[in-house]
Amino acid sequence: MKKLLTLIAVLLMCLTACEPDDICLEGTPGTPKLIVVFYDKNQTETKKSVVDLQVKGVDMEGLLFDATADSIALPLKTLASSTSFSLTTTQNGNAVEDIITFNYDPEDQFISRACGYKTVFTNLTFSTGNPLNFISSIEILTNTIPDNNNTHVKILH
Repeated sequence: MKKLLTLIAVLLMCLTACEPDDICLEGTPGTPKLIVVFYDKNQTETKKSVVDLQVKGVDMEGLLFDATADSIALPLKTLASSTSFSLTTTQNGNAVEDIITFNYDPEDQFISRACGYKTVFTNLTFSTGNPLNFISSIEILTNTIPDNNNTHVKILH
């Protein structure tokens, strides 16, 4: 009888000691990127692609983007309060560059034990160190970046 009770006790301990799987599902949203959409400066509600757009992070290696596009998703630095990007296009055979610095407050948010944290960016602003060349104006549509679902910045060119 003692052996049976011991076996039942061991089985109960094994069953109750199990923990749920700690798996971060593939679709779990992580740190969002800055969504930038390009618009025509003459028709401000019409999207307009930037031909041969090259985007590089200032003080970063390699290109982040190199194609013709009307929108891009830019990664912001999570351990800093600003990130600068060089946007270059070709106009009349000449390379034209604009440098934009995005300033923000990074805030870590807990997702789950399996997924860890994601960074949300608040108080988004921008500055330019030089006169803009191919960009006419920049508009912040939302100063908080919680996800990748909406446009955050509108650039007219």
